[in-house]
Amino acid sequence: MASSPNPTDQNFIVVDFHYNGQFAPNPLVYFDPDRASVRDVDFSGFGSWNSYTGEHGDYKEFLDLAYANDKRMNVYVDHHNEPIFDWIEAEESESENEDLDEDEDSVIQDSYSVDHEEDDATYPFPANKTARDRFLNILCEPIESEDQDDEYVPPQYPVYDERQPWDQMKPIIGMRFCNPTELKHMLSNYAVANGYDLWFEKNDSDRLLVKCCKKNKSPSCPFRLWASWMGKEKTFQIKSLVNEHNCCRVFKFGSIVTYRWIGKHFMSQIIENPKMSARKMKAKVSTTFNINVSVGQCRNAKKFALQEIEGSLIEHYGRLWSYGEEIIRSNPGSTVRLDVDIMPDSTTLFSKFYVCFKAVRDGWLEGCRPVIGLDGCFLKGIVRGEVISAVGRDANNHIYPLAWVVVCVENKETWKWFIDLLMDDINGGLGAGITLLSDGHKGLLQAVKERCPEAEHRQCARHILANFNKRFTGQQYIKLFWRAVRASTVEKFRGVMENIKSIDTHAYDYLIDRDPTTWSKAFFQEGRDCDAVENGVSESFNSAIRHARRRPIITMLEEIRLFVMERIYTQRVEGMEWDLLICPTIRKRIEDLKVKQRLWGVTPCGYQKYEVRFTDVAYGVDLIAKKCACRIWQLTGIPCLHGVAAISYLNHDAEAYVSQSYTTEAYLKCYKYSINPLNSSEMWPDVPYHKPLPPKRRRLPVPSSSRGSGADPSLSRGNEGPPPPPPPPAAPMPRRRVPVSRSGRRKYSERIIKQALRRQIPGVGSNADNPSVID
Repeated sequence: MASSPNPTDQNFIVVDFHYNGQFAPNPLVYFDPDRASVRDVDFSGFGSWNSYTGEHGDYKEFLDLAYANDKRMNVYVDHHNEPIFDWIEAEESESENEDLDEDEDSVIQDSYSVDHEEDDATYPFPANKTARDRFLNILCEPIESEDQDDEYVPPQYPVYDERQPWDQMKPIIGMRFCNPTELKHMLSNYAVANGYDLWFEKNDSDRLLVKCCKKNKSPSCPFRLWASWMGKEKTFQIKSLVNEHNCCRVFKFGSIVTYRWIGKHFMSQIIENPKMSARKMKAKVSTTFNINVSVGQCRNAKKFALQEIEGSLIEHYGRLWSYGEEIIRSNPGSTVRLDVDIMPDSTTLFSKFYVCFKAVRDGWLEGCRPVIGLDGCFLKGIVRGEVISAVGRDANNHIYPLAWVVVCVENKETWKWFIDLLMDDINGGLGAGITLLSDGHKGLLQAVKERCPEAEHRQCARHILANFNKRFTGQQYIKLFWRAVRASTVEKFRGVMENIKSIDTHAYDYLIDRDPTTWSKAFFQEGRDCDAVENGVSESFNSAIRHARRRPIITMLEEIRLFVMERIYTQRVEGMEWDLLICPTIRKRIEDLKVKQRLWGVTPCGYQKYEVRFTDVAYGVDLIAKKCACRIWQLTGIPCLHGVAAISYLNHDAEAYVSQSYTTEAYLKCYKYSINPLNSSEMWPDVPYHKPLPPKRRRLPVPSSSRGSGADPSLSRGNEGPPPPPPPPAAPMPRRRVPVSRSGRRKYSERIIKQALRRQIPGVGSNADNPSVID
């Protein structure tokens, strides 16, 4: 600096330093600074002037702005995470304490005695009564603005919201985060969405310096972000930001796109499809984000996502005890059972979870028919296992979920455990008077036979037909099979089976071996008010919860509960609006029969007894007993076609002859009770039981290689007997003909020659005596 500067020299400038303040955005303001000025500074006097400013573009830009701003430079000092305001307040308090001691304070307090109340408390200032006078308010400013000028309002910094769409995230000066990981994840989204090649120059647990374009480029990208922890609170904050880019867009990122970033974005998809391959994930990343990643990154991303999901699953299974206690607390009388497996190392593993709400059970007992469909369906997401359910039928022939259980595997043991709890809930005993519908699962058939020997067990005809068609195909078989299924009398069934037998005796034997008493109406018991030959109600329930089956276990159970709870309410409200004797579905069936009965002639033959005839087919109908020779009326509880014809002959209303099981009164009894709501998960009670872990993955059994299926089963370890005879010698490989040319030489194609060389087949070209074969 020159001793006698010349004010007219263009190299002399004034530097104003602003320090001990703090930046706040929107708009950018520097709060409570101290100021010091240095005048007549000659930067050209520094020896390293040219090289220094050449390497630091910010300083050169400052000088250019200073010369453009009438030779004056303003420098603002950013103290990052230093508690400047705390230091200033501490210094001010110390200075005040030095100026005023305790004696002086007491003198001041004694000299100013207060013997009146504050004016604001005694005489509240009136509201702005002149606000409506235009003239009086011409030069008046709002009172709120004066208050804002009088008081210091601390800046309000934005908080990072992870729920924001990933392609709309961007850094903002002062934005606060819980930790550096959140900031780096947000910057990754920002870089991918805009094609910026960001990189971390400084990256540790206390600070983060981010720049753009790591490779030396001319000109360099000015983007710069600095973040560190705040001094007064445990918050990671963006302290300085130059959010400008002049670089080219890129779509192949380095360290900014990690396998963790990919795993977080594909977490939900992996939950729904845990078997997603790394190559398929790579293609989805390229399609969704328009970036290129490696297969190894996707493989690691899947591992990371599965580990995160596994941790969440452990928490889900561990809270099953509390979830069951919450159900019992909010719905007294409900049945909840959790079965666990204790391993040799004292580890507790989940096995089964059973739920039956009291409201649902009481509604079924009062308003539903004693018909229950049993079925199971696989879980589709990351949780492995099956949902086994018991579904009834309401008075309108719609589904009525009764109970459900989550099991690891569907077998005889789990079915027997489920049916045993179900029969205890509905007081079913050994199954007398109850009809069960199911598929042909062997474990289920055995469990029903052992636990409910007195119940009527029907098999779903569609499942039998599916297995039947695997061996006997053709429309003729399908048509005859359904005739046999819907035959309501034994005579009709035998006639249809004879037709099948005349076509193929093996098909006849196959159906007879499947026990026709379980799938043909001809052998169904009367008085159950249900002639269903398919387990459609269970299939409908499985379809209704198809989305819930992709969720973690407690989430799935909660979605099933909410579905049933809401359905009970909506069905009750809908039923209360009906002004009908019987339910709409049954009424529609009666109306259809009224149209079809006109072709049948009715001949009375006694009190309330009639013969109903069409051409050469006739049936006897007894209106008092509500019976028909076709047995449809007895099976369904709804007048059949012949019964409707006889009722119409008397000009009676057929709805009066319908069973009480289909009335609106019975329908409202089904949905009379409600499931009580549950509290949120943080309010569930704690239980003193060991938290179960997720079940281990089952592996398919590997067949033993020590003994074939034809070995003697009586042989065992320690009693092997004589060694088996040696196997017979292998048969020689059959010779293969090859084409021969007119000259007697073999004609090998290029493919045959390559195969011979690759497999090193001996003898190629060695049989000169017999050139027409290959050894």
